Amino acid sequence: MDRVRFYYDVVCPYSYMESRAVEAAEDSGRVEIEWLPFELRPAPRPLLEPRGGHLRVDWTQNVYRRALALGIEIHLPRYQPRSTLALAACLWAEGQGGLRDFKHALYEAFFCEGEDIATDAELARAAGRAGLDPAAAVAAAYSPELFARIREIRAEAEAAGVRGVPSLLSDDAGTHWGMGGIERLVSGLPLVPRDN
Repeated sequence: MDRVRFYYDVVCPYSYMESRAVEAAEDSGRVEIEWLPFELRPAPRPLLEPRGGHLRVDWTQNVYRRALALGIEIHLPRYQPRSTLALAACLWAEGQGGLRDFKHALYEAFFCEGEDIATDAELARAAGRAGLDPAAAVAAAYSPELFARIREIRAEAEAAGVRGVPSLLSDDAGTHWGMGGIERLVSGLPLVPRDN
């Protein structure tokens, strides 16, 4: 069985779509996945404008087409929040055995319902939907220890050549950036690293 590190961010539409394929491969027993949060735009990096040109072009030319082909509901979010709090809560949810359901609740709130998942209310709601303790999820989202772990994961990922999400890192140190990596891996095809 292949062991794979999968880097994701809950505000990345490609992570949202690719997570379905990664979960299916995980459920099939063909791969063992380590789910690792990788914040795309940690402070002080600027956030994207919710209605800016980059997002409009990317969503029009790429995101909607891919989502339609995969049968996934997705909408251009009304917000572009930092994902630090949500990713810290994801680390906590993993420790509670509820990461998958918690991520699904965050993705649904953000990409289907247009909610700002960087708020305490939405983190609590996602936890409740995942069968987790809402108050504990919010408390975990502000944990300095979990913030430090997010930074540590990012540093380790960047040292291995990961520059964005979704990304895979295989046991033999191969990396794949973008969608389709898990299918390539289980099919025995070479992974496609990011150029820069």
